[in-house]
Amino acid sequence: MKEKNLTEAYIQKISEINNIKLNFSLSDYKNFEVNPYILIIKSFKDNYARLTLYPISSKDLVKICLIGSNFQDNIIENLSIIFQDFEIIHTSGLIMKGNELYYECYLNLSLTDIKTKALEASLEKLKNKFRRIEIEKISLK
Repeated sequence: MKEKNLTEAYIQKISEINNIKLNFSLSDYKNFEVNPYILIIKSFKDNYARLTLYPISSKDLVKICLIGSNFQDNIIENLSIIFQDFEIIHTSGLIMKGNELYYECYLNLSLTDIKTKALEASLEKLKNKFRRIEIEKISLK
């Protein structure tokens, strides 16, 4: 059985967003009018569900998921250095779940982008600090 991540996400065309019943209009927000897609991030706990919506211009992006228990004081500094050259759309921050540290972030980056190779090489250097490192493509549903 695959381990559950902190969040799930997908991208949807803004023109199709009427399928979700929300008590507000996205047209009231400038960035939702100028971008053709919306990144929808879902987070579930026992007592709540949270949706976070981001207007985006691309129909695909990258999600990074890091899980581990062998974390050290310099982990935040290492992550900051790795991600400083990328546009972070959303981050979970560092979350303790049981005895493990979780970190997820969504980057405005395509898997086909040349910068992805540099990202993969940087994350490879952290493999001794995290038991799981995933790079996932999030694309139009």
